[in-house]
Amino acid sequence: EDCAGVCGGTAVLDVCDVCNGDGSACALVNLFFSEHSEGSSSNKYFEIYNPSSSDVNLSYYQFVSCSNGCTDWEYMNDFADNAMVAAGGTYTVCHSSFAGDQSLCDETRTVYHNGDDAQGLMHTPSSSLLDLFGDVGDDPGSGWEVAGVANATKDHTLVRKSTVTSGNTDWSASAGTDSYDSEWVVLPQNTWDYMGSHPHTFTFDCAGVAIGSAVEDCAGVCGGDAVVGGCDMGCG
Repeated sequence: EDCAGVCGGTAVLDVCDVCNGDGSACALVNLFFSEHSEGSSSNKYFEIYNPSSSDVNLSYYQFVSCSNGCTDWEYMNDFADNAMVAAGGTYTVCHSSFAGDQSLCDETRTVYHNGDDAQGLMHTPSSSLLDLFGDVGDDPGSGWEVAGVANATKDHTLVRKSTVTSGNTDWSASAGTDSYDSEWVVLPQNTWDYMGSHPHTFTFDCAGVAIGSAVEDCAGVCGGDAVVGGCDMGCG
């Protein structure tokens, strides 16, 4: 019998395990990490964004990880049964003891990631790595630098900028060197205001801090204290 139960038939399972299918059921969609939070205690979560116009079945994807430096992925994790991420929507995986609004969590489980644990998003039928958070290789210590912020992957919430439309497997390019060339906005620990949707628009102060308050003084110095005054109303 073939996969359709026909004796002597020719129907076979395609790469998606669909009988006589054409592989379209599990076609690769470039999902990516849109938010990642390493908060106090068990306040950890990560969010996946679907930039496409079609709902995506997450049974064909895994989130993979390794701890404290590694040469290859140590853990291959499936999403919950029947997990779907809607077109233009997000899917958030939270630690089961997350203290925030768990109604924004699509899945709760034990989430182990710390600042020095790399994580990836994998399309399993094609064995394609779609996105990275952190990097496979030497242990970075407490965490990786992102947007010029030391140990940004530890004790911070990171949100992907709205200009990012696909994953990036080059972590150095994704992390960037400052707030301008990084793909991420680095926010304080336990900032959960942006979970559950994507994208978001941020404003930056003159120091490159998202939602910051630093402004230039009259001499053009960011955070400076020069003011206009005196008889000649000069800057000083």
